Amino acid sequence: MINKLWEHKKIRFLCVGSFNSITDLLILNALVFIVGTPVWVANAISVSFGITLSYFLNHFIVFRHHHSPNFKSFAKFLLATGISVIALQTAIIYLVRPAYKALIQHTHTAALIHLETKLSLNLAKITAIFIGMGWNYMFYSHVIFAKRPPSQADNEVRDITNLV
Repeated sequence: MINKLWEHKKIRFLCVGSFNSITDLLILNALVFIVGTPVWVANAISVSFGITLSYFLNHFIVFRHHHSPNFKSFAKFLLATGISVIALQTAIIYLVRPAYKALIQHTHTAALIHLETKLSLNLAKITAIFIGMGWNYMFYSHVIFAKRPPSQADNEVRDITNLV
């Protein structure tokens, strides 16, 4: 049964995305709460690491892409998702985190108020991850790892890398 489920690209994407998200959250929390890095810097670092890991896991596991990973393909992936995901996630964190803080403060539970900073950051990050997962799946499956004839895919890589 597990093998049958694993054959579904969306299941593989959810598993890889969950693994990437947990890694992203661990790095973000370590940088913010242990090292003392500002949230926007920590998020940029954790997302950058996650994007690099995501490229290889999506290439080999999720989309089982027929071309070998290469710098041009990674540049396309990074250009297409990296900057927008960093900006998107950071914006979502800063937009929804105050709402989560207010919700936690409204509960008047001493244990939650004590964890307000950590909890609100992680809830905001998880919200950003879910929004980003939907965006990423559509973009990856229709643009980055779409199955095209080799000549068309090569032309698209050439077109996008000329922009860089």
